[in-house]
Amino acid sequence: MKLIEYCIRQPISVAVGIGLAIMAGVMAFTSVPVQMKPEVDSVVISVTTRWESASAEEIESDIVEEQEKVLGDVTKLVSMTSNSQAGQGNIRLEFATGTDIEAAKAEVLQKLDEVPGYPEAVLQPVVEDIDPESVDFIAWVGLSATDTDFDTTTLYDFMERRMKPRFERLEGVAQVGIRGGRQSEMQIRVDARALAERGIT
Repeated sequence: MKLIEYCIRQPISVAVGIGLAIMAGVMAFTSVPVQMKPEVDSVVISVTTRWESASAEEIESDIVEEQEKVLGDVTKLVSMTSNSQAGQGNIRLEFATGTDIEAAKAEVLQKLDEVPGYPEAVLQPVVEDIDPESVDFIAWVGLSATDTDFDTTTLYDFMERRMKPRFERLEGVAQVGIRGGRQSEMQIRVDARALAERGIT
């Protein structure tokens, strides 16, 4: 309350103080250098390995732990984290700033070849220069058919062969994924009796 009364009684002093504060602000804005924080992209590589119908525990013990043993020696590796879930295991490798991403990918692939072996039905590990923690799909393209008898495998094949490669060539696109649909498959059914007659297992 006393401060307000003083300001009312001494308007000239208050005006001079405000003027000095404005002048100091202008001088600081024009003469003090501003250092912007540079945007430094993390050098991150992800290793994804799929094993259909396997539990998270099996993925962890039989795949991820074996991969971590060999990937721990990768050059300029800063941190390594893993995530295991049913049917899939993922390892995130973060490298020191300035690391050549292509050289790092090549070394990761080379190290993965040192894994003694994988259980049957495990797919080849996929190595990508993307950060699984920051993947955020910015656009979705939905395809559907009004014909109830339409073969969904034809639609999936169209997305896989025609649309996905074109989107991947766009500048700034890191990853293109396909959700839904049904992949075409070939089933080979053999006559067990005919095989046995010919001595084939």
